[in-house]
Amino acid sequence: MAKTKIIIAGDTLPMLCNYDLFSAGDAKALFGDRLCELFASADYRVCNLEGCFTDSDTPIEKIGPAIHAPTATIKGIKALGIDYATLGNTHSMDYGVQGYRDTCKTLNDNGIGYFGWGDNESSVKSYVTIEHGGRRIVLYNTTERFENAPEKDRPGVNLYDEYRVLGEINALKESCDYLIVFYHGGIEGTHYNSDIMRRRFRRMADNGADVVISQHTHAIGEEERYNGAYFLYGQGNFCFHFRPQVTPLLAEGLVLELDFGDDGFTVKPNRILRTEKGCVYDDKQELEAFYARSKTHDALIAGDEAAAKEFEEGFGRDCANWMTTFFWALRGKNPTDDEKRASLSPSEFAEYLKASYSRSHLLGIQMFLRNEEFNEVGNQILSDLLRESDTKEKTNDN
Repeated sequence: MAKTKIIIAGDTLPMLCNYDLFSAGDAKALFGDRLCELFASADYRVCNLEGCFTDSDTPIEKIGPAIHAPTATIKGIKALGIDYATLGNTHSMDYGVQGYRDTCKTLNDNGIGYFGWGDNESSVKSYVTIEHGGRRIVLYNTTERFENAPEKDRPGVNLYDEYRVLGEINALKESCDYLIVFYHGGIEGTHYNSDIMRRRFRRMADNGADVVISQHTHAIGEEERYNGAYFLYGQGNFCFHFRPQVTPLLAEGLVLELDFGDDGFTVKPNRILRTEKGCVYDDKQELEAFYARSKTHDALIAGDEAAAKEFEEGFGRDCANWMTTFFWALRGKNPTDDEKRASLSPSEFAEYLKASYSRSHLLGIQMFLRNEEFNEVGNQILSDLLRESDTKEKTNDN
């Protein structure tokens, strides 16, 4: 039988700098001839839509960017030949119910399938099934929790709940030949996966997943082969120009080329590079760093202490980029912070924030983050405080 080729792209959404090209459906200007040819060679094409398609200008209340694209820009996605979009991610619910409805309509009107979210917590569409060449291939999407949880009367995404997700993966594998999991999670802006991610991916493979892909990190991570399964820890961006200027690790990504046959499957990572308005195929295919990290990762798995230390140090360096944001979120109201932020360099401001916490403070914060009981307690306290704040604001408005 003929093989089934599936092309998978990472984080994608039209942005202000390329609205014109997406609205015109000019795939070649956005992606170049070589990349368009690669997508055209596939039987099916999938990407992660890192946001929603809506003409609304009313985002939800949240910390961090709210991301959307005008509905007219869907033309560029369609011109690339995308068949399915994953929507279980960080930003798909940034414009609430209206953004959800507009995105569903926009994709439906353009013949693009989608999965990873649904109308409410009991009707989330977590997967789609492809039937081709006499084989069944399931695409499954789940995500870590952000401001995207479904409720009884509100749409949302397929949140990663390990007991439920592993049960669904196990049941789905009973009725298909191959199962691909799109996992939206991990640490943004890092080349290195964590021990939590490794255990999570292995559990999914043990329950039937053949391929597990981590998106959301916006950076290329490592690959691993485990008991016949293939893991990609961090696919990197495809076409996601959220920041005008980016560091090199955010300006590249991998497009996965998967060929499924009757006796197994092959995986080919294709490196792509960000351009001013889109992305193109890397003619040099400079993947040495990716394969070197993957080799170090394999050594870590095998128990190599030097590899474990190298990995831990790299992961720590990348996580440190979040330190200012982390400490600022814990500060509460502090009138001197604005003055210090204006007068100090970013690194000096980070050191200033760090110095505000004693060792006992740091141990207390770590307890709330590490311990399941205190993690739940902290979240409940914050939810109650936010509701209290919302009630006060409504009372004052009246």
